[in-house]
Amino acid sequence: MPIIKLLVLTAIYKILSGVTQVIADSKITDLLDQTGDVFKVFLAILSSISFMIIIGTALVLKISNSGMMYR
Repeated sequence: MPIIKLLVLTAIYKILSGVTQVIADSKITDLLDQTGDVFKVFLAILSSISFMIIIGTALVLKISNSGMMYR
């Protein structure tokens, strides 16, 4: 769920930056664009940490052979 939320926030800020480029000052547009980039970095960090947790858990289960413990 947090990954989807960050993905949506990134898209919203990028679209908002494109829309305000016509209307607002360039500083505001740059701020919105950089905020979208920050959310993109957060998304990359969260995705990589989630992937590492899944791989780590799978390795611990494989090494400890806890699947045989439940039989």
